[in-house]
Amino acid sequence: MGDVISTISTAISLASRLRKISENIKDAEFKNLLADLGLELAEAKMNLAALLEENADLKTELKALKNAEGDPCPRCHKHGWHLEGSRPDKLFGDLGGMRRIYRCSSCDFTEEQLITPEQTSRRERMRIPLF
Repeated sequence: MGDVISTISTAISLASRLRKISENIKDAEFKNLLADLGLELAEAKMNLAALLEENADLKTELKALKNAEGDPCPRCHKHGWHLEGSRPDKLFGDLGGMRRIYRCSSCDFTEEQLITPEQTSRRERMRIPLF
């Protein structure tokens, strides 16, 4: 992309040189067309620079998303939602109920979830095929 900007810069300098040469020519239409060409090339260079900047920003964002750890947070939707810990539930702990604590590393949102033995065994059955 840097080559494109250099090409446009060269075209702008050529248009400027043509403008200087045209000073010797009294043709007004030629001068107007040459001025329009210079304006169009300058605008194209500015648009291309903006596109290159946007492209760099998008590449950075994509790289950050690819390297994100954890699931999306239910509140801020950034990656970083992870299991912080688990402990037996106060009410259902004797029956095998576990209280899992999840936390977002981006916004510090925390949430607890009750996991029962039935949910755990159902998940295990879904992962392990029975043959």
